[in-house]
Amino acid sequence: MSAQKRQADFLKDFLSSNKINRFIYIRPRNYVLTPKLHLAYLCTSRGWGGLEMNHLRNALWMQARGHEITLVCTKNSPLEKAGIEAQLSVISIRKPARHYAFLSAWRLVKRLKKRGVKEVFIRNTSDISLGASIAFFSFKRIHIHFFMELMFQDQKQQLYRTIRYSFLSSWVCSLEYMRKKVLSSTRIDPNKVLVIPSALDFSQTLPITKREARQQLNLPSDKVIFGMIGRIDRKKRIELSILALHQLQSTDYQLLIIGEETPDSPDSYLSELKQLIQEKKLEDRIHFCGFHSETSPYYHAIDALIMASDFETFGMSTIEALAHRTPVIAANSGGSQELLQQFPLGILVEPGNPSSFALAMEKIIEIDREKFDANAFQGYFDHQRICEIIESRILSCESVR
Repeated sequence: MSAQKRQADFLKDFLSSNKINRFIYIRPRNYVLTPKLHLAYLCTSRGWGGLEMNHLRNALWMQARGHEITLVCTKNSPLEKAGIEAQLSVISIRKPARHYAFLSAWRLVKRLKKRGVKEVFIRNTSDISLGASIAFFSFKRIHIHFFMELMFQDQKQQLYRTIRYSFLSSWVCSLEYMRKKVLSSTRIDPNKVLVIPSALDFSQTLPITKREARQQLNLPSDKVIFGMIGRIDRKKRIELSILALHQLQSTDYQLLIIGEETPDSPDSYLSELKQLIQEKKLEDRIHFCGFHSETSPYYHAIDALIMASDFETFGMSTIEALAHRTPVIAANSGGSQELLQQFPLGILVEPGNPSSFALAMEKIIEIDREKFDANAFQGYFDHQRICEIIESRILSCESVR
């Protein structure tokens, strides 16, 4: 079965089940919101991955808090289907050009003004140009807020980028190191660059034990099991975990790879990984589990999550693991470094070094999960708290629970 067919089947299952309802929340009785705003969430991606799901999730969180939501997305995209199923108001558009999509922006301004939208949220870097054009054609009466999900490495100080960024009302980073990088690499007004963490809904964390999770997933109870959860992509450096596992000669160590390739990807990375596993004779110790919308049982079942990327911008998988009190082994760089220093439950290792990963995998069982301050962690990443911060710091409205 092709990756595109599996993605289509998952989306169908997602839309036909109650899973999408888990993104929808009822406000507490003592919750008061002043004022109610009409917000738009813009994403022109045709994909259906973490970024798109996160965008939809945040839109539904804000809707549950009393705001009116319009979802702007590409026609016939998975996000369009998910938005319609969630009963959001949807504006479907043709996929615009990445740069200088002036006609698309002008048309969108007219439709957004008609709905009374003054605040637009974007997450995809590809939508910055369209967002800036919307701000331009609305004479900045429509405010564009960019929530950065992927870190860039190059300088972004070209004149055309500086002009484009000047039309953003805010640039939101998940971590402090991201804010510093944006300020050093662009000429954007520093007052527009904010740090607001990504959020989690902790009610999605299943209250089961490791033993129960392994029974549910039919996994052995007497093995040390590591997991890699997310897209199978060359940047994830999955081969490092394979090589590290090979260095651990004991068959007591196993690895689960939960995820799949990007649909229609021309990359041969997955085939290369399977070939490497065969060469190292690890077929009995490494298991491809495919894509799963419900990952909570896997986080409970594994002894540690491995984040092998040389550089992880933020790492939603990292905070999802920590939400389950599951230790994380990650490269000592980027978002992994900041997260595990702030909430220590895991081991930071030398990026790109399989031996460093192998050493951490041997030591991970010594970590005492009970010392992890779960209450502080939950309080910091709680989605209601993050929504309140967005309302007060970006939307300039007050909320009281």
